[in-house]
Amino acid sequence: MPFNINQLNNLDYDSAEPLLADYIDGVVEQFAKSPEGEAYAQEHPEFGGWIATFTEMSYIYEGFTLPKMTKADAQIVMEHILPRKLTLMHREEAEDAIPELIAFWNFLKREYNFRSAGAIATYLAKIEGKFTDWMFDPAKGGMAKSFIMSGMKAGFDMTSEEGIAAFQKAYNQQILREEPNNSFLQQLGSLFTGSEREAQFPVSSSKSSKEKPKTNTKGFDSQNLGKKSKGKKK
Repeated sequence: MPFNINQLNNLDYDSAEPLLADYIDGVVEQFAKSPEGEAYAQEHPEFGGWIATFTEMSYIYEGFTLPKMTKADAQIVMEHILPRKLTLMHREEAEDAIPELIAFWNFLKREYNFRSAGAIATYLAKIEGKFTDWMFDPAKGGMAKSFIMSGMKAGFDMTSEEGIAAFQKAYNQQILREEPNNSFLQQLGSLFTGSEREAQFPVSSSKSSKEKPKTNTKGFDSQNLGKKSKGKKK
C-alpha cells in the first residue's frame, strides 16, 4: 500500500495515536529512499532519530502534522517543545539534528510541495548554531529536565534509576544542612520516586539507511508521552 503522508490530518487524537508509530516508520523510510535521503546518508550513514522525534513530539504535544505545519509551528517545536521535553546526555547528540531536519524538509518540499516546507528549511538553517545551546539551557527545560541536568552537572549517572536516587539523596542532604525547608529541587526530586522521567534521546536511536527504519525505541516511550499529553493536543 502506498504511503499516505496525509494520514494523520483531521483525525482526533484517539484515532491517530494507534497509527502514529507506523506513520513515523513510513515517513523515515520515504526519506531514506529519496535523493535527499541518499545524499544525506553519504555523510551520515545512521539517521532517522531526529526526524522521528520531531514528527512525534510535534503531533503529541501540539497536534502539528507534517503537511499542515507552518514555520511558526516549527519554531514552537524547535525552540520550546524539544528543549523542554527532550533530555540529551551529551552536546554532540544534537549535532546532527539540524542537518538531518533540513534534508528532511527539503525532501518534503520537492516530493510533496508542502506550502511551508521551504520556509521551515530556511528557518532550520538559521538556527543551526543555536539549537544545541537551547537543548542544554536550563531555562528552557521543564521541571523534570532541570532535575536531570542538575544531576548530570553534579557528576551523577542520570540515565539510571540508581543515579537519580543517589543525586536526590545527596541534594536533599545538602539542603537539609543549609536550609531545613524544602527547596524547589528537593520537591522536584521527590517527583521521580516511582514516576517516569522526561524523554531521553540516545545516539543509538539513529537508523541506518540500509535497514527499515524503526521508531519504537528512539529514546522515549510513545505511549507514555501520548498519555501525558492527551489533554494538550489541539
